[in-house]
Amino acid sequence: MPSKHRLNPIIACLSYVFAAVLVAGGAPGSASAAPQIVAAVPTGEEVELTCADGGCSAEFSTICLQQSRTPPSRDTAYGLHGPERAAIAFTGTRRDGSEVALAPELLRFDSFRGHSAFKFSVLSALLKKRGLTRLTVKVERLAMLLPVPEAGDPKPQTAADVALALREVKTTGGYWAARNGENMAMVRLTSRIINRLPHKGSISAAESEALWQQALAPEKELTGEPLAWNRRYVDYCRENALLPGSFPMRHCLGNAHDWFLKDLNTDYWKSLKPTS
Repeated sequence: MPSKHRLNPIIACLSYVFAAVLVAGGAPGSASAAPQIVAAVPTGEEVELTCADGGCSAEFSTICLQQSRTPPSRDTAYGLHGPERAAIAFTGTRRDGSEVALAPELLRFDSFRGHSAFKFSVLSALLKKRGLTRLTVKVERLAMLLPVPEAGDPKPQTAADVALALREVKTTGGYWAARNGENMAMVRLTSRIINRLPHKGSISAAESEALWQQALAPEKELTGEPLAWNRRYVDYCRENALLPGSFPMRHCLGNAHDWFLKDLNTDYWKSLKPTS
C-alpha cells in the first residue's frame, strides 16, 4: 500500500519542480560523475509506442539501483545492459496482423523524470523500413539500464559497480516486487493512463472515465484505498489542468506516478540492507 505520508497533489507538484531544478543544477561545462544505474519496472502487459513528429515513444517506470549516486538529468542517454536484453520484448505488427520480434537494442532509452520515468523510443522510419503498423514494448522483469559513458567522467560506472547492481537486482528484485504488489499495480495503472493522454491540456470527464476503465482492466487485484487514491489523483489532475495556467493533466499525473515510485524505491533500498 502507498506510504501513509500522502502529499496533497499541489504540494507534490511543487516539490517535484523544485527537485528537478536541483537535479539539473551544477556548474556549466563542468564534468559530472555518471548518474545512477536504473532498472525498468515490469509493465504487466505490452505498451504501445505512440508515433508523432518522426518518432515513436512511450514512458516507462524505472527505479534507482544506486542510492549513493545522483539522479540523471532529463534526456540523459542510457543503454540496456547486455545480459538483460531478454527482459525487454520489443514487438512489431505487420500490415497483415502478424507479429515480429525486434531487437531491444533498436530502442533509445532516455531519462525523462529523474530516475522514476524513462522514455523508450525509435525513429518512426523503422515502421516503413520493416513494413510495420504498430510497435509495442513489454518489460518482463526488472531490466537494468546503464548510463552511456561520457569522456572526462570523474567517476564513471565501473565493472564492479555494474556487477554489484546486477547481483542486487537478481537476489532482491523478485522478492521486492512480490511484496509490493499494490504499489506496483498503482504505478502500472498511472503509467498506462499517462501514455494515453495528450501532451497538452486535459480531457473531458467522459473521456477520462473511458480511459480509466480501459487502463484499470488489467489490474484485477487493485481495490480499496489504493484504488481510490489512484482515482482521486486522476480526477484532480483532469480538473486542475482545465484551469488557466495549470500544468497539463499528463504532467500532473507524472508527479503522482513519481511519488508512488518514491515509496517503492525507498523500500528497494531498505531491502538491500542486512537485517539482524
